[in-house]
Amino acid sequence: MRRILSLAMALTLLSSCGGAPSSSGLTPMPQSDDPKDSLLVDAITAYLVQQNAPSSSVYDFARIDLNGDGLRDGLVLFKLPHSYWCGWDGCGLTVFKAQKDKFTPLSAISSVRGPLYVSYTGVQGWRDLIIRISGTNMRDKNVVMHFDGQGYPKSPMLAQTLNAPLSSMQTDVFFK
Repeated sequence: MRRILSLAMALTLLSSCGGAPSSSGLTPMPQSDDPKDSLLVDAITAYLVQQNAPSSSVYDFARIDLNGDGLRDGLVLFKLPHSYWCGWDGCGLTVFKAQKDKFTPLSAISSVRGPLYVSYTGVQGWRDLIIRISGTNMRDKNVVMHFDGQGYPKSPMLAQTLNAPLSSMQTDVFFK
């Protein structure tokens, strides 16, 4: 009996523990009207057709609520064919805005390499994207991509340099 009581107390303590948000890339449980991953895959397929891109394109995707509406948007990092999606400075990332029953392309960003950091802060209700610029003729640096009211900038090359150490910021991390 004593053992069962100890186990029950331990489970109660564990279930009530809270903590600071982690940077594991996990997002809170979605709302019931959050669109399914299969709808994102359908939107990516339509995007490939719209862009006249190879249908055999390889990509990774992640879901996170970027604008606080309770719906997890899609981040899609295209990887192959390398000659189509990538260059010496990185690959293409497309941000898809989630709606209740579909996804629509919001922004296409060039020159992205993992990891991609999504800041807990942002502007105009959208979280900032932090991208590492490396492998270019510029000095390696982290830059902040702010939402401009319509979307995120197309290229991180001219974005504002992140002045704070990345380790001091709360972020979610994707495409490690």
